[in-house]
Amino acid sequence: MSKNVAVITADMVNSTNFSSEKTGAWLENLLEELRDSSAFEWELKPEIYRGDSFQGILKTPEAALRAAILSRVITRSHAAGADLRLAIGIGSAELITDRPGTSDGEAFRLSGRLADKMRERKAKIAFALPKPAPSLDSMMDLLETLIEGWTTAQCEVIHALLQNETIGQIAEKLSISQPAVSQRVSSAKWWAIESLLATYPAHLALYTKP
Repeated sequence: MSKNVAVITADMVNSTNFSSEKTGAWLENLLEELRDSSAFEWELKPEIYRGDSFQGILKTPEAALRAAILSRVITRSHAAGADLRLAIGIGSAELITDRPGTSDGEAFRLSGRLADKMRERKAKIAFALPKPAPSLDSMMDLLETLIEGWTTAQCEVIHALLQNETIGQIAEKLSISQPAVSQRVSSAKWWAIESLLATYPAHLALYTKP
């Protein structure tokens, strides 16, 4: 049995509200960070296709949720209204090429079909697996209630926390006090995100183990 991968297909929300120069720069900066991060092991590093969309293939599906949250907070930190939808298909991959959108396999088909239906969903991060995963769907719905309330300032802090920066490092980078950073951390309910990221692999295993 081939090893599962996670195919992430993402597209920008409200991209017509911003100039193509801005959205293009935002996507390039986002993908550069995703490619270079030591937190992710890519089978195919994310690449832009169809203008305001991108696709990448993670060797480790257990890292997909962190990659999705990181992608959204980076995007949302640019401007109010900027956001992403991310359709994550988890399954086998029979054909992996060096270009996004040209590979094939179970994970690609799951991600592609889900991406076509994302506008029907309230949650902007969603998973498609070979069998139904209602608990993951519910977790993403609850996650959405947190993310949709984050300000651009809170997204900056969550971005840094996802990169394992300390309160002191964040305060220095953003030129604000440590108490101000701590307040943003608390108001963004970071403790809930930490818990979700810690337990997500176990939830995922319920639906992916043979």
